[in-house]
Amino acid sequence: MTKWSPLECVTLLGFALVAANLFGCKPEPKTIILRKAETKAVADVIVRKEIRSLAFGSCAQAESAMPVLDVAINKKPDVFIWLGDNVYGDTKDIAVLKSQYESLKSNPYFQRLDSATRLLATWDDHDYGWNDAGRHYPLKTESKAVFLDFWNEPRDSPRRKREGVYISYLFDGGRQDVHVILLDTRTFRDNLVQSQSLILEGSNGFSYMADYEPHHNPDSTLLGPIQWRWLKKQLAVEADYRIIASSTQFGIEWNGYESWANFPHEQKRMIRLLDEAATNRVSKKSKPVPAIFISGDVHYAEISKITPSTGSALGDIFDVTSSGITSTWDFATSNGNRLAGPIMDNNVGILQLGRPGKAEISAEIWDAAGQLRIEHSVYR
Repeated sequence: MTKWSPLECVTLLGFALVAANLFGCKPEPKTIILRKAETKAVADVIVRKEIRSLAFGSCAQAESAMPVLDVAINKKPDVFIWLGDNVYGDTKDIAVLKSQYESLKSNPYFQRLDSATRLLATWDDHDYGWNDAGRHYPLKTESKAVFLDFWNEPRDSPRRKREGVYISYLFDGGRQDVHVILLDTRTFRDNLVQSQSLILEGSNGFSYMADYEPHHNPDSTLLGPIQWRWLKKQLAVEADYRIIASSTQFGIEWNGYESWANFPHEQKRMIRLLDEAATNRVSKKSKPVPAIFISGDVHYAEISKITPSTGSALGDIFDVTSSGITSTWDFATSNGNRLAGPIMDNNVGILQLGRPGKAEISAEIWDAAGQLRIEHSVYR
């Protein structure tokens, strides 16, 4: 028998390993799949506060009396949301816009509301800076700074670190969590399509010329890519109720004026995202989060409803419009999605959330005389 020295054994072993590598005899390594752990969706701001009722309104001339705000105070809302046209700047001079905010700040009706409850706000065109303006408004950076300073936005707020004024709040009071999403329908919005002399019929025998027609270009946008990505994540936030604030109306049919209906592909995208969020919760054997839109802009109040297509995990989508705090209009446009209204007097909206023995969400419209003009159960 041939005997091998230790050195010869090591040499032969080395040759064997080289041969194994050359001729594919090397054992294949185990495949390790690394997945990024899912992170829990969170709101921009978390507030330790119980929300049982939420008031909202829009369209306020800063120097005018605002008795409807006293009506809101008497209802003791836990928060009040200003939905836009909170002042009427309509200027390309920032000093003029600042002066309008100063007038609102000194208005005694506003001061009483500010002392009575927490205020949240987004903007529409007139406090953004110019009638029907979108992303091309040249002073949007300056008007944003004025807006944030007036509404006492904290220095570390996400709003001060990103373009636009969109933001979300989760009111975590222990018994029920209320998720409030404030959209920005101005900063990123493309130009509107001018109407070609279309005449439409409104209420009270009024005929009017349409200002705008729907976009047919699917690349046009209302919210912009960055805000859409943010919103998709927000719709995964765990909550008992979700309130989506849009300065312009979401739930109405096209009427020739500003609304989501001028961007029908964006309206459909929103419905699709809401449906995906509801479907995802159903797949996890959880109940979809009741979501409701609130809106302003039009100088009258109404409730609109969109019914999603058959097979959707969503229920009906409601949009409660409250406008204006001081402004009024001569007529309401036609709206085949209208459930209640229109209320043509100064008004304020209130959502009642989770009252024992009542509907999960009840929408109310109150006028400046303190009369309840609309009461509608939107989630039972």
